[in-house]
Amino acid sequence: MNRKSAVLLIAAALVFAAAAAAGAQARPGEITLMTWGGDFVPRAIIEEFEKETGIKVHYKEVTSNEDMQSLLEANPDQYDLIICTDYMVDILRQNGMLEVLDKSQMPNYSNINPVYLNKYYDPESEYAIPYAISISLLLVNQEEVERLGAKPITTYSDLWQPELRSKVVVVDWSVEIMGIVLKSLGYEYNETDPAKVAEAREKLFALKPNIVRFETNTPEDSLINGEAVAGFMYSNQAVKGNAADPRLQPVFPTEGMPIFMDCWVMSKAAPNKEGAYQFLDFIMRPEIAAEIADITKFTTPNKAAEPFLPEDYRNNPMLNLPDEVVENTSFYIGVDKVLVEYEHIYTEFKLR
Repeated sequence: MNRKSAVLLIAAALVFAAAAAAGAQARPGEITLMTWGGDFVPRAIIEEFEKETGIKVHYKEVTSNEDMQSLLEANPDQYDLIICTDYMVDILRQNGMLEVLDKSQMPNYSNINPVYLNKYYDPESEYAIPYAISISLLLVNQEEVERLGAKPITTYSDLWQPELRSKVVVVDWSVEIMGIVLKSLGYEYNETDPAKVAEAREKLFALKPNIVRFETNTPEDSLINGEAVAGFMYSNQAVKGNAADPRLQPVFPTEGMPIFMDCWVMSKAAPNKEGAYQFLDFIMRPEIAAEIADITKFTTPNKAAEPFLPEDYRNNPMLNLPDEVVENTSFYIGVDKVLVEYEHIYTEFKLR
């Protein structure tokens, strides 16, 4: 083989390899989602999308926003879409990891309620699409609280009553539990003032005798089985607890509640952006958004979905949040600035 032929052969091989790589990168027939575990994105919805479009959906299930950040930063071209909580949207946006969304490819974007747009984590609503909204609140069996000799629970401060020893269940996250304590002291979430943090630390340790279990996934079970009489949990969990036992009633603490928006974002290096846009537009259809909300028991940001929601959903104040409840909520802003200190305090607290 002469040099010219060899060069042509090598060039052809390189072109073929590049084309093959590009085809693999594009993956026109599949997309990969990074999402929370369980049925956060209902399998029935995924199957319906796959059947309609022929696009295969792959999952990467994770347990924390920080894991999402690590995985995306390590391999940004392995993921098309990610669901993360508002504060992580803010971090990824500022780190340049996210694609500016082309709304012209998503006609159903207009269904999103404007009240949930232009928030601190995405001021111009360029990068994120609200998907699931929840608050943290108290679920309480007031009958059992009274039987124990404690006064009715209406505030976070009521959880410190000595009559509630080993009768309180809480989600297992330092930021949430420090938030309860700070709010009970009249402070804001994610306080950084050393004196206020030290004050919260001491009050937090005083709560330990009343904690029967730290549980993030199913705290409502402790109330259903009678192990606890009060619990701090997410609204979708409280909905499930109330459905299992109507004596378990929501309490919206007077000090205020945290609100969370889990949002869809697209990796800037997403290998199949076209397929990702198809998926996003699909889940923003009113009837699809309503089905998702009913399955997951999260508040939907999709205004057009409301006529398709079941009556029990529309009438549930933990799902169809009253205006006065929403007005008494606030975001956890700047989690990255307090996480190390709060984790240190929280670890010491749990070990006591």
